[in-house]
Amino acid sequence: MKRTSFLPLSIGGVLVVYVGLYVWQPGGPRVLLLITDVCFVAFAWLAAALALKASRVFEVGVVARWAWLLLSAGMLVLGTAELLWTYHNFFDLPVSFPSAMDVLWAIGYLPVLASLLLQYRTLGVQVSRRRKWTVLAIYLGVLLVAFIPLLGSILPNPGQAVVMQLLISAYYLIGNLSVAFVAALSLLFLGQALVSRPWHYIFLSILLFAVAGLTFSYGEWSSLYATGSNFLSGVVDVAYVGAYLMAAAGGYRQLTLRLGE
Repeated sequence: MKRTSFLPLSIGGVLVVYVGLYVWQPGGPRVLLLITDVCFVAFAWLAAALALKASRVFEVGVVARWAWLLLSAGMLVLGTAELLWTYHNFFDLPVSFPSAMDVLWAIGYLPVLASLLLQYRTLGVQVSRRRKWTVLAIYLGVLLVAFIPLLGSILPNPGQAVVMQLLISAYYLIGNLSVAFVAALSLLFLGQALVSRPWHYIFLSILLFAVAGLTFSYGEWSSLYATGSNFLSGVVDVAYVGAYLMAAAGGYRQLTLRLGE
């Protein structure tokens, strides 16, 4: 089996197994929650390790090396946030807002976005001004539509904590959509050059993060999100698992690139 087909089949196989567990829920919702948390941590740290190893393919000072190092750092921080969530969920500990996990998520997004921007410039993605403005208009439209429910759910209850929640939620919205904006431009106009193939997985990963993040935010605002309880929660959890898997696959693909493929 070719390596290029092995990766999609492996990712698909893991997701099928996870979806099966999600629907069947052996041991009940609490066991499913712990399985989900463990998957998040394991796949995030796997992505961090593979990205770190992929960075060593390039010489010191090369932009591509920095792109992979930044991606590795981001995934490491996101995985640490997921580990803290696992700890809180396992011991049923109360979670304040903003929590340490929120802070780590906010920090983890920064190197991921920087990595995307570096690689976007390194790969020389050719996009006309018209197409950039089109994607930007879509980005701003989605941001506006997503932000309206946030204001509607928070403003009726003014207060210092609510203002903090508004700021953090806005940061998540802008962060999710910003990385999705760069990823969408790259996927639409990247091409099939050998050097760009690992980043197809990374850009798909970022789009899945954006889908999961936006859906999670909506689920939290409307009190609908709870692992294993409904379709919306399933979309969030499967998208996050897929996002971490895609990020890991990108690092693996970089390590296994061969001329003549």
